[in-house]
Amino acid sequence: MKYKTLILIPLLSLSLLGEEATTKSGKKVILHENFTWKYAEVGKSNTSNSNLRNLKQTADQTGILKSKYDKYDISYNPKNWESVKASNDSAEFGFENSKKTCYSMVIYEGIEIPMDSFPEIVLANAKDVDANAYIIDVEEVTVNGLPGKIVKYRASSKGLNFIFYNFLSSGKFGSIQFIAFTLESTFDREVESFDALIAGLKVKEI
Repeated sequence: MKYKTLILIPLLSLSLLGEEATTKSGKKVILHENFTWKYAEVGKSNTSNSNLRNLKQTADQTGILKSKYDKYDISYNPKNWESVKASNDSAEFGFENSKKTCYSMVIYEGIEIPMDSFPEIVLANAKDVDANAYIIDVEEVTVNGLPGKIVKYRASSKGLNFIFYNFLSSGKFGSIQFIAFTLESTFDREVESFDALIAGLKVKEI
């Protein structure tokens, strides 16, 4: 199956000013003076680096893919994931799990993107597919020592509801999105496998 996924938009200005409120379902929203609103970015962490989750490569990740840009490599467990052609032409690598229920792709850009803006850029692109897409959570993590954020967001396409689990990182090496996604009904059973896959990412010069 092919799904339209996000492509980076380097220049995007988003207003973050307004009053914050919480809906009955617990989602935080920003209320603007012109009576418009938007979902608040959640998970902006004040956590010290010592408390961050650090995803690390494991010994069973024996498959390896080397980027043509010579900026990063990806190790993966071939028993759990298969390297496939990505459904997005902007992605260098794609993966499908052995159960054919989850998909993943890696998008690399040579430009550095401010990390404070990165989640909102991801959401803006998701809204090109689903105007009602929203961020569920933003978690600061490290992957083999590389600092970044995992943005979890919900978007629908062709009547199907998806949860996207997107590791974002940017620096002098450029910027990387390591995107894993599945149906909303399947996500809770698969999230650990997403962490394990993302843990295979190694940037050569952090």
